[in-house]
Amino acid sequence: MVTIISVVNSKSFSKFRYKSMPIEALINLMLTLPINNRRRHANASFSLEQFCIDTVMTIWHYHGGCQVGRVVDKEYRVLGVDSLRVVDGSTFHSTPGTNPQATVMMLGRYVGERIVHERYLSRRSEQKN
Repeated sequence: MVTIISVVNSKSFSKFRYKSMPIEALINLMLTLPINNRRRHANASFSLEQFCIDTVMTIWHYHGGCQVGRVVDKEYRVLGVDSLRVVDGSTFHSTPGTNPQATVMMLGRYVGERIVHERYLSRRSEQKN
C-alpha cells in the first residue's frame, strides 16, 4: 500500500487523478464500494493495515488485460516477444461468471500440452534432417 500511495502521488500519475482529491479521499472512496459488506473502521484511510483488513478480499477476478488477438496470439504467445506466453485470466474477453480457477487451470493444461506437442514435433523434425 505504501508503494501504491507513492505511485498515485507521483508526478507521472498526476494526470490520471483529480488534483483536488487527496489520496485519503480515494481510499475512502474504495471503502464505500457496495460490493464490500465488511465492517469498516474510521481509521482505514489513515492506517494501511486497517485498510487492508477492511478491503482485501478474494472477490476480484481480473480479466481482459492480455486479450487473445490483441496482446497474445491464439497460441497465447505475446505478440512481438519471443518465448513468452501469457496463460491466465487476463486473456479472457469476459469473465466466466464464477470463480475462474478451474477455467484457468484447464487453460494452463491445454496450453502446456500444446507446448509439449510442439516441442516433440520440432525435435522429430530435427532428427529427420
